[in-house]
Amino acid sequence: MKKTEPPKKAPKAAPKAAPKAAPKTATPPPAAAVGPAAKQMPGIKGLTILYEDQWLIVVNKPSGMLSVGFPGSRTANAQDLLTEMKKSRGKQRIAVVHRLDRDTSGVMMYACSAEAKKAIMDDWQKIVTERTYRCVCARQSGAVPLEDAGTIKAPLAYNKNDVAFVPRAGDAKHLKDAEKAVTHYKVIERGDIYDLVECALETGRKNQIRAHMAHLAHPVIGDDVYGLGDPSLEDESDKPSAASPIGRLALHARVLAFKHPFTGAALRFELPEPESFAKIVAVKNYIPRKERVTAKNGRTFKRETAGDKGWKADGRDRPPRKEKIEDITDLISLPRGSRTKQEKNPEGISRFIPVKNKPSSRKS
Repeated sequence: MKKTEPPKKAPKAAPKAAPKAAPKTATPPPAAAVGPAAKQMPGIKGLTILYEDQWLIVVNKPSGMLSVGFPGSRTANAQDLLTEMKKSRGKQRIAVVHRLDRDTSGVMMYACSAEAKKAIMDDWQKIVTERTYRCVCARQSGAVPLEDAGTIKAPLAYNKNDVAFVPRAGDAKHLKDAEKAVTHYKVIERGDIYDLVECALETGRKNQIRAHMAHLAHPVIGDDVYGLGDPSLEDESDKPSAASPIGRLALHARVLAFKHPFTGAALRFELPEPESFAKIVAVKNYIPRKERVTAKNGRTFKRETAGDKGWKADGRDRPPRKEKIEDITDLISLPRGSRTKQEKNPEGISRFIPVKNKPSSRKS
């Protein structure tokens, strides 16, 4: 009998090589986590960090704070505050890659090194994918209402005080050096007095939104440069300031989206504008008491012409009397002081004393 050979064992397969670990990169937080996940910097009132890695830092800058200092300024600014924070960690000085006006609030970005600054600024137009602002605009007398959406293509020139303005047609002196500026806008909410407007920047010139909205005769409220007067005039010493019903410039950087220059991650940060923006837009137009009447159903009517018995229902009324100033402003109202009058004492020295109710001179 032939001997049968046992079956040969199959050779063992070589062990598979372990896949190489992918290089670690900073993972950005989801857009929805921007608000709750943001951390408040200890000891720095109002300045909030939204995102931070080894290359860049994104913050929420409050209104009233400079984004970068200038020679001779002793006012605290966001750049210096962030640099002080980084110094405690042995980092370099924070670098500026774009700016927000002092009275503009919202999202802005800084670079954490010279290398990061160069990478961001060299490809700014490719890196940044969205820059959106919200503002409250007034309507100057005789101004045409804003369209629901539109594009402002008006070049900007700058006067000797570095204030941007749209040159008049035929102004060859300023048009020669004017820079291209394009702003896309849409009306979010229309009010009786003010409109809430969203602006998207195609170009990022200094004061672009403020100058463009003023060019349409719809200046941003609280703007003491473009609210009144003509910015093209060199002498601004006598120009009055534009009062703001909310106590600040009504301009807010709402959205900043960009592609990370080192990781390639898509980052988007969105912060809603202050509630005071919507509240002031909702305020109704004031109708003088002599020109209005309120029906039993609560509706307000306005007389069309003097002497006319008919009344026109326009749905407008003055703000509720019980509404407090804190409901429509970011500021805190101060207590009203006592009324005074000037009176001379027997020695002839003037002094102020509180007004008192005089007793009635009628005889009983």
